[in-house]
Amino acid sequence: MKLRCLSISFLFLTFVFAQKTPLPNQKTAILIVGNDAQSHAVGHLNSLATIFQKNGIFVYKFYYPNARWSDIRAKANTCSFFIYTGHGFGNGGLDGEFGGLYVNDFVMAQDIVDGIDFQYKPLIIYLNACGSHGTSEDDPDDIGIVEASKRVSDTALPFFMVGAGGYFATSGMITGFLEDFLKGTSLSACFKNYADPWEDIFKYKAIASKNALNLNYIGIAGNIDSENPKARRYGTAFVGPLTYTLQSINQTGK
Repeated sequence: MKLRCLSISFLFLTFVFAQKTPLPNQKTAILIVGNDAQSHAVGHLNSLATIFQKNGIFVYKFYYPNARWSDIRAKANTCSFFIYTGHGFGNGGLDGEFGGLYVNDFVMAQDIVDGIDFQYKPLIIYLNACGSHGTSEDDPDDIGIVEASKRVSDTALPFFMVGAGGYFATSGMITGFLEDFLKGTSLSACFKNYADPWEDIFKYKAIASKNALNLNYIGIAGNIDSENPKARRYGTAFVGPLTYTLQSINQTGK
């Protein structure tokens, strides 16, 4: 019996890794490496692709220079995960500040609103993108939690306007975070688990707004420089309902 179970698991994994197109109702993940992304970006996203595939999730890869927005947009509506690593876009947001993507070309937040209609409340993940988790590369010692919150909200907002279920951003590696979420841990708990060993949580509260983020929670974590107590770096953030889990992605987005 044990040998039979191992054989079935092997055949399943062999099938998933060899797939060219997703099956009906199969979860999908979109992985994007943007223009001029960090040198480790491809390796990091490839490691995430392996985790997804081991969990039966079909993976689409859009790695620069093959990261055309028209191609990404065509697969996005039915995705379960949308992961981007690359530059933050300091004037791509709906209010002219942070938001959008830098793939083969600049994608404004308005392009996301106009071009995507998520169906399954996907999890949006930004990696190493300035402003997406609060801090940007050229910031002074401390931009303050208000500005950090605005940057996170600005980046997340267009995705929630078109049906996203959750948002997570960080300047670090997320293999452990992803494995935690795929086991059924809530996004809010994954955020705390991820931040706990090396970051302080500076904000964790419900959003009161007149836009699509209203009543979602926002969490922001980061570091205080031991040699300069006035210096703070906001390196991890999430936005979403406290109860958002992998199971939430099975529900319809609209």
